[in-house]
Amino acid sequence: MSNFTMRFQGLFDKLLQKGWAEWAMIIVLAMVPLFTHFPFRVNIFLSWEGAYRLYEGQVPYRDFGIPMGYMYWVVPAVFFKIFGPAMITLVKAQVFINIVSGFAFRSILKSLGLDRGIRFIALFVYCVSYSFFNFWPWYNHTVIVYEFVTLAFLFRYLAAPGKGWRSWCNLIGAALFTGVTFMTKQDVGGMTLLLGLFFLAYGFWLD
Repeated sequence: MSNFTMRFQGLFDKLLQKGWAEWAMIIVLAMVPLFTHFPFRVNIFLSWEGAYRLYEGQVPYRDFGIPMGYMYWVVPAVFFKIFGPAMITLVKAQVFINIVSGFAFRSILKSLGLDRGIRFIALFVYCVSYSFFNFWPWYNHTVIVYEFVTLAFLFRYLAAPGKGWRSWCNLIGAALFTGVTFMTKQDVGGMTLLLGLFFLAYGFWLD
C-alpha cells in the first residue's frame, strides 16, 4: 500500500469517524441537480400551481378535491418567496428537501446503533437510489421525507427516553411531523401515525 493511499485512507477514516463524510455526501449529492439539466416531470404543474397560489396568498386547489394537503406546497412556496417564482426555484426547493431527507435517514441509522462504515454505505445507497433521482418536488416523495423526519425524532426519543427537555422535544417533534405528514398526504399520514404508535408501544414494552 502506497504512502498516498495510507494517508487518504487515514483522512477518510477521520472524516467518517466525525461524521463529516456523511454530511458532505448528503449535501453534494443533493446539490447535483442545480448544475445539470433534467427533463420536466409529468404533471409538474401540480407543484408549480399549488406553490404559486400559496406564494400569492391564495388557497391551492380548493375548487375540487385532491388526495393531498397544503403542506406539500409549503417548502416550494417559501422558496418562491426567497428566490422568486421560477422552475429552477422548484429544483432548489427539492435540493433542500433531499438534504433534509438525507439527514433524517442518517439520524434513524444512528438511533439504531449501526456501525459508521455500514451507516455510510447505507446512506450512499439511499442517496443514490432514492433521493438523487427526485429533482422535482412531488407529493409522494415529500410525504415520505416528512415521515422519515417523524421517525428520526421518534427513534431519538426511544433511543434515550427520559424526562429531560431534549427527550420531550424529540417526542413533540415526532408528533408535530406526524401532523405535517398527514396534512401532506392522508394515507401516508395515517400509516405514519400507526407506525409511531406501534414503535412507542414496542419501546414501552421493552422497558
